Amino acid sequence: QPPPSGPARPARMPAIAWAELPGGLRVATAVSGALPLVEVRVVVRGGSSADGERTGLAALTGQLLLHGGAGGFPGREVLARLESLGASLWVDTGLDATVIGLRTTRERLAEAIELLGLVVQRPRLDAAELAKVKARAVEAARDRAQNDARWGAQMILFRDLYVLPTELHPYSSFGATAAELPKITAADCRAFHAAWYVPKNTVVVVAGDTTPEAARAAVEKAFPDRRAGEPPSLSFTEPMPRGSLKITIIDRPKSAESEVFLGVLGPERGAPEWPALAVAGQVLGGPSGRLPRELLEPRGAARAASAATIDVAHGPVPLVVHAVVPAARTGLAAQAMLDQAEQLATTTPSEEETEAAARRMSAGVGLGIGTAAGLADEIAGMQVLDLPDDHHDGLRKELRDMTPALAGKVAADHVRPARAVVVVSGDAQVIGPMLSRFGEVKVVDPARNFERKRTIQRDASAAPDAGGPGPAQEQP
Repeated sequence: QPPPSGPARPARMPAIAWAELPGGLRVATAVSGALPLVEVRVVVRGGSSADGERTGLAALTGQLLLHGGAGGFPGREVLARLESLGASLWVDTGLDATVIGLRTTRERLAEAIELLGLVVQRPRLDAAELAKVKARAVEAARDRAQNDARWGAQMILFRDLYVLPTELHPYSSFGATAAELPKITAADCRAFHAAWYVPKNTVVVVAGDTTPEAARAAVEKAFPDRRAGEPPSLSFTEPMPRGSLKITIIDRPKSAESEVFLGVLGPERGAPEWPALAVAGQVLGGPSGRLPRELLEPRGAARAASAATIDVAHGPVPLVVHAVVPAARTGLAAQAMLDQAEQLATTTPSEEETEAAARRMSAGVGLGIGTAAGLADEIAGMQVLDLPDDHHDGLRKELRDMTPALAGKVAADHVRPARAVVVVSGDAQVIGPMLSRFGEVKVVDPARNFERKRTIQRDASAAPDAGGPGPAQEQP
């Protein structure tokens, strides 16, 4: 019999070769020759946080780049030419960046990147193509509002977590609704592109079967823009600290299940305390964490329970706890989430819990970098968050050195129900009374731009499940 295998060796980030082109565009190349494929990611640090008064502008501009033609090629002709090369192109807009992705073969790299350069630096951005893109986006937004409970909850979570007294925080608009998208014009898209898609705000990541010299030569030829302008600056004012629990129901009448979210704000992503917050989140809602042990079937009420941080590049990072439960058990699940959050904030985790959570996190660091696609995505993500090339090694060391006291202190500072936002997607008529025992409950309509429908007053005597007394008092 062979000896038992030891622990898996951590994935090691290969060396990243950097080059800076005239104008300030930077090129990062990581060689991985397992397959004759090359993955390219163009990172433009202008995501939905840069939308300003036109919510959805960054995402719509990104989709117009993809589908609206570039250079001398109208409409989808660029995509057709890439397909003829065996290449594929896509765009993903997040909170802090727009990432344009390209997959191609080693032999077609130069040709594919030349088309990519047209898309990024010379998009047509005309009104007729925008109308088509916008129509699809409006329909998708309507569908998300009706059917995507997680998306709707994140809309409200970010709006309620990132609150400022007199202005809108850049993160307060997680996504655009069907009512907001029609306001965006082709002139808006052109202005956004001119401001944010400048060389100094752009990083091109090339990973796979190539060399740094070949990658730089291809990018330098395909991206000829040499403008030396700086991108606009955004104000990421510290959100106002919450003084009490805030509860919102996204009303989905006749829904048999509820999705329950609890969110708090922790330290910044680059802060020394961030690893401790992530470990505390794993203690609370990791695969073997406290909340799954209490809530998951067959013993508990939920069919899913978890907790994780959501990466943002600026300011405090959200820690979000999530559970999916039958509607009749919504109050019990919310009670368990609040109780476990309070216990984590007031009682230091055990050595065993802390070690298991840190070990699990460490095992997941760089898990996908064995493929060219995973490697390109990881480097692009590090650039969005402004993390150093040796981030993986540094994070693993911090996780090895993690102690219960460190995780407990960060939890005590940040994971408090009194500072939390609770958002529940479900049938307000059924779950409203249960949730009213924790405080005043606002009910919003996802089909009407998340407008307030009514308010349910606090009723501390309300039962935590559907077997309790009648509905709490409501106000229109």
